[in-house]
Amino acid sequence: MRARITTKAQNSAAQNSAMQLEETQTGYTPITPIATPPAVKRRSTSRAKGVGVATLAVVAVTGTVIGLGLNGGKTGNAAASGMSGMNGMSGQSGASPADPQAVTTEAAGYVQPDSYAFKTVDDSADPTFNQLLGINGQGVIAGYFGSGTAGHPNQGYTVHKSAASFVNENFPGSVQTQVTGLNDRGVTVGFLSHANTANQMNDNEGWYSLDGHFHQVVFPAASNASPPVDQLLGVNDSDIAVGFYNDAAGNSHGFRYDINRHSFHDVAVSGATSTTASAINGRGDVAGFYTGANGNQSGFLLTAGGKLTPLNFPGATMTQALGVNDKDEVVGLYQTGSGTTAQTHGFTWTSKQAYLTVDDPNGAGGTTVNGLNDAGALVGFYVDAQGNTHGMLATPQKVTTTRHLSLNPMPQGSVTFGKDDSGMLSAHVSAFGFTPGSSHVARIVVPGRDKPVATFAMPLTADGTGKIDQSVTTSGSVSRLPSGSHFEILLGTGSDSLSAQPIAQSWNLPQRPSGDDPMPLRGVDPKSDTRLNGDATLVFNSATHQLTVTVDATGLTPGAHAAHIHLGSCGSQGGVKYMLTDVQADSRGRVEHQSQTIDNVAAMPAPGTAYLNVHLGDMNSILAGGQPTLAFRPLLCGNI
Repeated sequence: MRARITTKAQNSAAQNSAMQLEETQTGYTPITPIATPPAVKRRSTSRAKGVGVATLAVVAVTGTVIGLGLNGGKTGNAAASGMSGMNGMSGQSGASPADPQAVTTEAAGYVQPDSYAFKTVDDSADPTFNQLLGINGQGVIAGYFGSGTAGHPNQGYTVHKSAASFVNENFPGSVQTQVTGLNDRGVTVGFLSHANTANQMNDNEGWYSLDGHFHQVVFPAASNASPPVDQLLGVNDSDIAVGFYNDAAGNSHGFRYDINRHSFHDVAVSGATSTTASAINGRGDVAGFYTGANGNQSGFLLTAGGKLTPLNFPGATMTQALGVNDKDEVVGLYQTGSGTTAQTHGFTWTSKQAYLTVDDPNGAGGTTVNGLNDAGALVGFYVDAQGNTHGMLATPQKVTTTRHLSLNPMPQGSVTFGKDDSGMLSAHVSAFGFTPGSSHVARIVVPGRDKPVATFAMPLTADGTGKIDQSVTTSGSVSRLPSGSHFEILLGTGSDSLSAQPIAQSWNLPQRPSGDDPMPLRGVDPKSDTRLNGDATLVFNSATHQLTVTVDATGLTPGAHAAHIHLGSCGSQGGVKYMLTDVQADSRGRVEHQSQTIDNVAAMPAPGTAYLNVHLGDMNSILAGGQPTLAFRPLLCGNI
């Protein structure tokens, strides 16, 4: 059932003037309720005579959307055919916003999803043509099957997003019905036709269903189109519906309809030759589209207070807004190109993040998003490579991903001892978390003694990833270690106080260490009175592409410490991926819940591909001439 609508292309100096919402109340025509016969109200899940059970065909695909910038400038002209509840409408291309006004509501902070799991939802009664047009908060979907060509009439239905059966919903006595919208109270709206002609020039009348009864809705126009065209396209939880009618010249006029009071209100855009109101949310904000005096077609969002925001997808030749939720997230379609090169894409829009393209992976270039609910679930349809039209359900994927990291003291590893025939003590160090390429003195000490018990003839040297796997031998023979002895590694090899700082220590050693007693090594910071330890939380927001890093730590030297996210792992260090600002340790060496946010992050790093490092020094001291200094020393590290 296609209502063919034409628009007039006119030139007007008013095109560049501010668009204003006009809303006036008109009279109404009494509506006669029509009881719903059981035979057409519901399709049973059990078999009835001559009626098969409809099943839900679902194909799950995961996809993402493409982010674009703010409103674009004026675009070119091209004929367009809207594919939605307004099936078969024709109009001209999009127009630049005349005087856009920001939407100022609590919805301004809402973050629209940018990743969806796509499902194909088709009534098995017709696998070649399905359109999903609306979805409510309970996940009930409004739609229809049948292309509307002769012998292939529109047949309305509702179906739950998780159900396995469809429920027929067709206006009694009609030849064709579309269910275009529904609210959380179970009220459905749509339009019907009494014909299914070859030229598709069929009558359209709006309807709503309340408490099991159908009611016809026709705007009381003085000069209606022939055949008449009236459609209801959306309804909110206050039972306020929106739609449009066509006048005798073929121009569309938007309206609101109060189901409980049976009253109409005009919804018009100043300077437009044609206006369609396609959706309304709980606050009374209306989404739709209009044709300007120059023939260009644009979407719009107007608030209940009268503020109008024209919507033009950047670079598009036309834009239609078809749905809006209580967060003022708007959905619809836009077209690029013209003629045989024209492509249709779905989109979402919010005042905060502007436009995002939504294309079903099976129908890129032929996707329409027609409705959504407050949870951000989208419904619509796409055209496949064979030209078939399929219902589309797009469920938002989790917007935030959280990782909790344990920040472990660096370096870590073990030391294993042995003795040769001359009495020399050897130590084999297998450890990671050193400054890449650094060299270190190793020795055996007893706390409280000025001189070490034993020193080793050669320094330990880390490779380019911060690992040491090396054996060293004492400078002299060692027969027996004093009680309380432990093995330690110093920060450097120089005689200055910084080089002489211990960075790793073992447990107390046995008096006669052997190869059977490998001892753990643990990183230390001798300038702090508490043990080195910490944790971090990383939260990635896929909608804002921001990564928030929160660090808690103890055992640090009071003051600033550089922190970075590196590629690689704590055991095999790599280059810096994201720079962080220095974390600040207080006088007790504690970092308490310090957070910072990194912008323009494509994704949360995959497990095993990155790590978070907290260094000994601050940002200004860890490098000299592009090379690591002693202050580069990793203090804490956690694999992401």
